[in-house]
Amino acid sequence: MKLIEALEQLNNGKSIAEVAAMAGINEKDLERKLANAAIEFDQEENEYKYKGIAPEESLSRDVKSRIVVLLVDKPFVKKKQENRTPINVEENFDLEYKMFKDYLKVDHSLLKEKKTFFLTEKMYNTIKNLSIEKSFKINALVNVLLQRGLEYYKVDLKEKDG
Repeated sequence: MKLIEALEQLNNGKSIAEVAAMAGINEKDLERKLANAAIEFDQEENEYKYKGIAPEESLSRDVKSRIVVLLVDKPFVKKKQENRTPINVEENFDLEYKMFKDYLKVDHSLLKEKKTFFLTEKMYNTIKNLSIEKSFKINALVNVLLQRGLEYYKVDLKEKDG
């Protein structure tokens, strides 16, 4: 099946799943191949349209073969970043890495003395799950979280009066 035939099938009422099955490929693969061939769904006219300037060259390719973006179609193909909502992984990763580095800096020998304080059930479960997920000891994790919280509120750490 050629891309032009797939386009015709889609515009004659067939779903992407049906056309993909007819072509013998995965539905997501068909969507990706259509996008690479500058074929988009036009919401206003409720049909798929070729947006490029070289339909003979672009639409004559076989759907089962590898469909790459042609140079003539490149200006009409949406970039992947436009298709997806970007996730700010870098900021999240930096915070997790920073927490891990802070955890490694904690002197566990200083955490031997037991102290008692109370947490809400939700707070305790969050800290417990985080310690399990990251393979951290709870007391060292609480130490890191408290230290970061005190730094955030600009509270100086005090030494024991004695």
